[in-house]
Amino acid sequence: MRSLISVSAPTLHPMTNDSFELIGAARRAAKKAWRDGYAYTKAGIMLDDLLPEDERPRTLFEEDTAKRDRLMGALDAINGKFVTWTAVTASQGFKREWKMRSEMRSPAWTTDIAEAPIVSVR
Repeated sequence: MRSLISVSAPTLHPMTNDSFELIGAARRAAKKAWRDGYAYTKAGIMLDDLLPEDERPRTLFEEDTAKRDRLMGALDAINGKFVTWTAVTASQGFKREWKMRSEMRSPAWTTDIAEAPIVSVR
């Protein structure tokens, strides 16, 4: 099967932390990068030019985002309180038919107590 590296770099104006805007930009980038006849095995998204929310440039005609901010806060609160990905967007799908492959992953001893080595002293 042929291999392909394809890159698309959309710019978001105004800058945003809105998950729905980011998902829309990612979908547009994927559509632009897609080529028929290739077997895709990996895709990734990189974000750059990140700023703290209170430092981002404002625009003259910026929309009021109070409702969207509350919605994003609610999604974050639900996913923070319960299992991650409890509340998702429809474009993410509801069935998890795939599982992340992690055979080559480094141990996460410092962040996952279940992976910490067990030591016994006699």
